[in-house]
Amino acid sequence: MVQIYTWAFQDWKTITKETLATVVGLPDGITAEDYKVITGDDYVAPTKTPTTQATTTSTTN
Repeated sequence: MVQIYTWAFQDWKTITKETLATVVGLPDGITAEDYKVITGDDYVAPTKTPTTQATTTSTTN
């Protein structure tokens, strides 16, 4: 799989760094080391931001 992702990123230009980052750590994906070899950049795991849910209140008279 690494070779396909390398071709897709470096040669074919059909995959972006952001898209490539989504397959890091997946069973059929690549490792963080593979990401660095392919892109030349260190892999930085996305940070999870806490989600807040807006609450609304309604009043009836």
